[in-house]
Order: sequence, then C-alpha cells, then structure tokens
Amino acid sequence: MSDEHKEYDGITYKADDKMPAVFKLLLAGLLIWGVCFMGYYLFSGWSSEGEFAQKKAQQEKLIAEQQKAPQPQAAAGGHKEGKFADYIAEGKKEYAARCAACHGADAKGGIGPDLTRKELKYGRTEQALTESIANGRPGGMPGFKNDLSHEKLEGVVQYILSLNK
Repeated sequence: MSDEHKEYDGITYKADDKMPAVFKLLLAGLLIWGVCFMGYYLFSGWSSEGEFAQKKAQQEKLIAEQQKAPQPQAAAGGHKEGKFADYIAEGKKEYAARCAACHGADAKGGIGPDLTRKELKYGRTEQALTESIANGRPGGMPGFKNDLSHEKLEGVVQYILSLNK
C-alpha cells in the first residue's frame, strides 16, 4: 500500500519528491562558491601564520628605524647653556607666581616643604619633580599639568634643581 493519496484528519497527503527550483539554484550556487573559496585558500599559499609573520617583520623594521633615529635630549645636560639659563629664568618667574605662596619666596618652606633640602619626600630627580608638579601629591600639592606648558614646567623643575647647587 502506498501513502501517496491517503487522507489524514481531513488533509489529503500527496507525496512530492521534487525539490523546488529555487532551492536547487541556491544549493548549486552554495556548492560552487564553497569549492571556489576552498580552492583559493588551499592552493593560493595564503595562511594566517604567513600574514602574521609579514606584519611582525614590518613592525620590527619600523622599530629598528625608530631606534636609529636620533633621540631628543630631555635631560638638563642636553640643553645649550643659553637655553638652560632661559629655562631657569622662566622657571623662577613661574615659581614666584605659582609656588611661592606655599613653599616660600626663598623655597625654604611654609605650608609646603622646604625645596632646598638634598632629599625630598618623592625624590629630587627631574622625573620625580616633573611628576609632582604636573600631577600634584596627596596632602595639598595641586597638579599644574593643565596650567603649565611643557617648557614652563621644565623651567620650574630646573629652577628647583638649581636651588640645591
């Protein structure tokens, strides 16, 4: 007995073994695309490892070029003598305007600590002073990174460093 023309709950069942033409077309397109895609990536020599190695080589080349380029001198010894004196003079003006109220006109202390000592709480290096002035310190030292340009900030640091010489 065949199920071709049976009736189930009032619905006539008609067996149709043919797939719609749209589905056949989509299946054929998908198979063709899959074969082309696999062929390209399997036989073209492309690999993610090769791409990674290529990008890494480019980065290493860029880093090597940057290391060969001369680095600007940021230390106190890198300034020309005339420019260094200008930094200290500019720093003295900025110190009088912004720092003297707390650290005293002679930097011997007041509300803030004595800046003429050999040792300071957060260090007496150029980097430590720059960080203290730019970002401030807990306990009352405000940060001035938004108020001072790089040159003025460096001038204040050089002026403070010159106080202990």
